[in-house]
Amino acid sequence: MAVAWARSSLPVPKARPRPDQHRAAVNEFVKRAITGAVYVALTLGAAFAGPRTTLLLFLPVCVIAARELHTLYWKDTDNAPSIDRPTLLSMLFYLAIASMAIVPAITAWQVAACALVLLSILAFDLMRRGTPTPAQELGAHALTLLLIALPFGLVPHFIDPGPEKFVGFMVLLWTNDTGAYLVGRSIGRHKLMPSVSPGKTIEGLLGGVVLTLVAGWALWHFWPVLTLVQWLVCAAVVSVFATLGDLLESALKRARGVKDSGTILPGHGGILDRFDGFLLAAPAMLVCIHLCR
Repeated sequence: MAVAWARSSLPVPKARPRPDQHRAAVNEFVKRAITGAVYVALTLGAAFAGPRTTLLLFLPVCVIAARELHTLYWKDTDNAPSIDRPTLLSMLFYLAIASMAIVPAITAWQVAACALVLLSILAFDLMRRGTPTPAQELGAHALTLLLIALPFGLVPHFIDPGPEKFVGFMVLLWTNDTGAYLVGRSIGRHKLMPSVSPGKTIEGLLGGVVLTLVAGWALWHFWPVLTLVQWLVCAAVVSVFATLGDLLESALKRARGVKDSGTILPGHGGILDRFDGFLLAAPAMLVCIHLCR
């Protein structure tokens, strides 16, 4: 009996992972690494190639993101509209916004008027067809314009006259993600928004902000295309708005009961999973650059 008690008091050794589990984990890591490397190379390569190349690169990205948002928005609903309308709408609005960086004759007021005309035509068509949820469908189209086409269409505007601001923006974005992850995993104790994203912590948010500010200071030394104050303000704004974008997509996926927005990026999910923070942070940084002149 004493021997049995002694055996029961000994720590139970942890089960070693099976070889197939280890291989699966390694394969997943390799897929994520390759996808991430291709994503970084294409993004930075297009930035250095100029606004026209960037426009062409991000056009299919915008279209795929719009289709993913449409699928998430209407998941498990009986009256889901055709995916063709939001795809065409996002493509036209993206081209209108991106073309402003290439054709100076196109103004922001003209693009805003174009968006208003498109939404008015859609509203008239919805009422003419007698759709059961016209307001919900029109809201989905407006969300596609603001959350998808607008941020991606602004990318060529970063690359004027050179790639420094866009590359700097991406560095700030990646630094925030890395800092929030590392600090949150190491010392994160207080949940930021557990009902939306249980893994995010307040410590992780603060860690991401601090590390992004350090990255902004370093970018000022390497690329003084912006002043130190501009880089630091942009760093803080990118960190906060990237987190908001991440939480927004997490809330949408949780409401629809899905893990990823798509499967096009091996190891990462969909376009929205990779660009969730980008969608709010990109417009926010451009606003900061113009306001802090």
